[in-house]
Amino acid sequence: MPVYRTTFAVDAPAARVWEALTALDRYPEWNPQIPRIRGSLRPGERIDLQLALPGRPPMNLTATIEESRPDALLTWRGHVLAGWLFEGYRRFEIEPVAPGRSRVTHVEDVHGVLAPLFGLALGGRVQTSHDALNAALKARAEASS
Repeated sequence: MPVYRTTFAVDAPAARVWEALTALDRYPEWNPQIPRIRGSLRPGERIDLQLALPGRPPMNLTATIEESRPDALLTWRGHVLAGWLFEGYRRFEIEPVAPGRSRVTHVEDVHGVLAPLFGLALGGRVQTSHDALNAALKARAEASS
């Protein structure tokens, strides 16, 4: 099943990365992959988001927040029709590594019966989009430092 995992350094403290990641109303300003997201980031709460992949029409999705630990971890899980059919899991882990510097690990795990087809058809676009989100999050957090 496709798993897109990257780790990158950010020249900003974990709190700044968290601030950029959780200011949902500001996503249209910086996030090329998720240009719209609404909801609460409390565990068990639902979020509505729009996923934009290069060369594809945007998709409106819902997900449920699983974990939300300020300055450290945000995870959510969403599915299309049923989890066994197609489910996506998103994880942002933020670790302080030095004063004013953090490391972010971003995981996007796609699984279910349709996941292999998704990977074949859109895998390159998903990786490109994943990388663009990472670069934009880094730039946003560093700009606000």
